[in-house]
Amino acid sequence: MIPGRLPAPIQVRARFISCVVAVTAVFSILGLRLVYLQVLEGGRYRYLSENNRVRVERLLAPRGMLLDRRGEILADVRASFAALVIPAELSAEDRPRVYDELTATLGLDRETLAETVEGPGPPRWKPRIVKRDLARPEMARLEAHRLELPGVVVQATPVRHYPFGTVLGSVLGYVGEISGDELRSPAYAEYEAGDALGRAGLEWAWEGELRGEAGGQQVEVDVRGRKLSVLAERPARPGRSVVLTLDRRLQEVAEGALGEEVGAVVAVGVRTGDILAMVSRPSFDPNVLARGVTQEEWSALSSDPRHPLQNRAIQGMYPPGSTFKIVTALAGLAEGVITPQTKVFCPGAYQFAGRAYRCWKKIGHGWVDLHDAIVQSCDVYFYQLGLDVGVDAIHRHALDLGLGLATGLDLPAEKGGLIPSRDWKQRVRKEPWYAGETLSVAIGQGYVLATPLQLAFMAAAVAHPEGVRMRPRLVSRIEDPEGNPLQDIPPREAGSLGFRRSYLDAIRAGLRGVVADPRGTAHKAEVEGFPVAGKTGTAQVVKLPSETSLPEDQIPWEHRDHALFVCYAPADAPEIAVAVVVEHGGHGGSTAGPVARAVIDAYRRLNEESSTVGGLER
Repeated sequence: MIPGRLPAPIQVRARFISCVVAVTAVFSILGLRLVYLQVLEGGRYRYLSENNRVRVERLLAPRGMLLDRRGEILADVRASFAALVIPAELSAEDRPRVYDELTATLGLDRETLAETVEGPGPPRWKPRIVKRDLARPEMARLEAHRLELPGVVVQATPVRHYPFGTVLGSVLGYVGEISGDELRSPAYAEYEAGDALGRAGLEWAWEGELRGEAGGQQVEVDVRGRKLSVLAERPARPGRSVVLTLDRRLQEVAEGALGEEVGAVVAVGVRTGDILAMVSRPSFDPNVLARGVTQEEWSALSSDPRHPLQNRAIQGMYPPGSTFKIVTALAGLAEGVITPQTKVFCPGAYQFAGRAYRCWKKIGHGWVDLHDAIVQSCDVYFYQLGLDVGVDAIHRHALDLGLGLATGLDLPAEKGGLIPSRDWKQRVRKEPWYAGETLSVAIGQGYVLATPLQLAFMAAAVAHPEGVRMRPRLVSRIEDPEGNPLQDIPPREAGSLGFRRSYLDAIRAGLRGVVADPRGTAHKAEVEGFPVAGKTGTAQVVKLPSETSLPEDQIPWEHRDHALFVCYAPADAPEIAVAVVVEHGGHGGSTAGPVARAVIDAYRRLNEESSTVGGLER
């Protein structure tokens, strides 16, 4: 035996043990790796394996159309393409290169892109939209570099389209992408990240009918994500179409007549309550919001001092001025305080509690009865009448005419206006009512506030042959995507006014005189062959004792009076009622009257063109 060497049998045994240990270690490592891959990471690799062959793609449903009463399309969808990233298909090694390409091609901010792809959101195997509405060159470059961009998908997506831009923007509203907070709410359980939903106007109010139902495809793809074939498909179901009572052509006339003025126009059907036109200026282009706006664009819109996102027709609350004299007159007749023959002397001012309440006509109107008081809009007559009737009676009859409460129109955030009473002031302001305040209320000033929509329906109620107040109707029918009717929404009455016919006839005669009588305040509103009845209004915005002697064009715009006009036509068989409010427009007869005249004249012409289908007011 050689010194220092183990005996041969021991050496063999040692080598055997070493081999066993080595083999055991190797198989242990392999076993542990198999456990890790199959048990701990099995789900991930199973998904990756399947995804090399099958991918599930969601098919977004085209949103239902919004149509005007003639069937013209006011909102539909257009073809568009979006860039999406599937985080689970994007490895850590590929991520920097893919991000570089996407930021260069799509002009995206790298940090925002990384947050979209890697941040909290839907499961990593679901695609996340990184840019909507790709331009043709962007789409072409992504398709050309598809093999170098794992996890990147270009997908067709329907985008809301409003063919007439700003026309009806405040009524139709707009759509926007669902937020993370909304996705976590049970109310939006059927939505997924990237879905669009109505954010305002009719898009919001009729979301359930318009949104449709998404479909899906199982597609076979290769390891590079290229689509090879469609294995299964469930088509998307388009949303239903909503047919409106609005007339797009009348709407355009109303917007054109209002021009660059700030204000609102509402035209309604006297017998049906149909909203024929609803203008709010300035407006906005819902196409800009539908494609997605930057933070800068949204800030510019939301901070604009002219508030283009506000629908002034239902959210603007204005002192109705002398248009409110219709209410005061009816209250006086209903309470037995006056008859149509009751006369009041107007010297140009009304003296009360040591103060002179001036009439708009400084030299006064002399002796006037109810008819003359309406025709010439005599303030002194209505000061006296308001005191005799009292604020609480005015309050009651104003509510009968639809003022002071939201009409219930199916648009969000409608305001209800304000008709004060003794109880209201005590409850809200903790103060008693003073008789002098009734003088302001009687001519539509002070605490009184109304929306243009309410004023239009007040005029329509007075004009209605049976003295009935109708409920506003903006949607007349729901149709399936093929145009088949699914649901009709008929006109509805809100109730009878409760005034004697003789009282209403007296008011109607006065309103006709406002336009037809040479002494009336609204000559510019007359339409040849289509007699108009109406009431002008000039509502003071701020008291300007130091500027009242200045010419109107020298008074700051924001300090000028609002101009109002409410009317209906034809006076002998009313069909349409119109309310116009021009913010800081001065006098109702000279500023708001011509706007109403243009709307009524257009209605007459369109009615003649549409006589085969019964005209606008059906």
